[in-house]
Amino acid sequence: MIRTTRPEYSTDELRAKAEHYCARAERCPLQVRQKLYQWGADEEQRQSILAHLEEQNYIDTARFCRAYVHDHYRINRWPVEKIRAGLYQLRLPNDDICAALQQIAESPEE
Repeated sequence: MIRTTRPEYSTDELRAKAEHYCARAERCPLQVRQKLYQWGADEEQRQSILAHLEEQNYIDTARFCRAYVHDHYRINRWPVEKIRAGLYQLRLPNDDICAALQQIAESPEE
């Protein structure tokens, strides 16, 4: 028989799962919000868990932007406009995006 319902997690279990999810790789708030939704968290739980993750430095949008720019520019060789579009699509703050893209302009070409 195919199971069609998701397991229900308590807020503490969701918080622990989200911490583990964020510890494995840099994540932006939108990615974590989507994952919490998949795990069945309601809006109130998502808000409190995201606040906790930001408080504990699991999520940092500026750090995420810097890592995203570094990986996609240096490793994947994406053009700057494609990187900018990807960051905007993730609904990140414009100030963080501009600061992260500034590191490309300031660093010497390899």
